[in-house]
Amino acid sequence: MSMKKNVRDNDVYYYVEWSRLFEYDRHSVTRLIPELPGIVLMQHKVNRKMVSMLVFACWRDGCRVGIKKLMDEYTRTHVSIRERLSESEVYFRYAVVDTSQNDIKDIMYWMIKEYKPELNDITTFTDSKRYMNIFVKESFES
Repeated sequence: MSMKKNVRDNDVYYYVEWSRLFEYDRHSVTRLIPELPGIVLMQHKVNRKMVSMLVFACWRDGCRVGIKKLMDEYTRTHVSIRERLSESEVYFRYAVVDTSQNDIKDIMYWMIKEYKPELNDITTFTDSKRYMNIFVKESFES
């Protein structure tokens, strides 16, 4: 899974390749996710339809450590998010974005606007302000 980027005038076009969908399990997550920077999309099923719950970035620690920190029941950060995520079976997919933090910010901004995850607030999140328009095309591994 990787990300491609194309800048035309004041617009940016990202192509994001997502991993397949995994059911979250704290024991197997370390085998499934790379230690690379990127974005994690967490979802759950509502009436047999996948609903986006949370989009989050993992730059410094990478996706593997990022999801472990988020879901670690012994940490005091993100308690309300973790409690909400634990109310149902959680599924996730990840995309490696190792170009820059600003690229991650732009893609996350687009995703939060597009998918409206329950636990993200678009009013408190901004893009990198480098481009007039952000476009994202996604590819999903089965």
